Amino acid sequence: MNKKKEMTIGLIMAVIMSIAMGIVATVVIFNDPKTQTPPFPIFCLLNIVESVVVGVIVALVIPLGKLGMAICKKAKATPPSLKFNLLNCIPMTLGNALIVSAVVSFIGILQAYSKIPEQARAPLFAMWFGSWAPLLLPGILISYVLAVLISPIVVKLVMGKPGGPAGPRGN
Repeated sequence: MNKKKEMTIGLIMAVIMSIAMGIVATVVIFNDPKTQTPPFPIFCLLNIVESVVVGVIVALVIPLGKLGMAICKKAKATPPSLKFNLLNCIPMTLGNALIVSAVVSFIGILQAYSKIPEQARAPLFAMWFGSWAPLLLPGILISYVLAVLISPIVVKLVMGKPGGPAGPRGN
């Protein structure tokens, strides 16, 4: 596959999935009575922007599409089969759900941590993990469903052919 098209597919998927992760993070955190957040629209916009920035950086640095292709190759899954799509979406899902949510929640916790009086602060790692853990399951599920449903459309738009986040082999 053409490197430029592969990168385009990865970036489009990263943006779409990161927007979803930003919304998931907003809803989960906003509904936690222990948190003090800005008004919902502002908080949602901030989370989406942070998620997209982190998601794009992850897409540029980590070859999630190539990892998906490696999984498919081992499983003898070929595009545009359902098996190919289901397997190829796993790295994109995990990369987005785990890394993006970890970084975005850490940024939010750092901001909150800096405003808490030193005597009242819980350990930073405990605060961060307590904020990140509730995002994992919904983040992974929503990211996977989005990747499975949207990646064939993105690939078809970019390549003109069906496939998953890395696209069909040999093009």
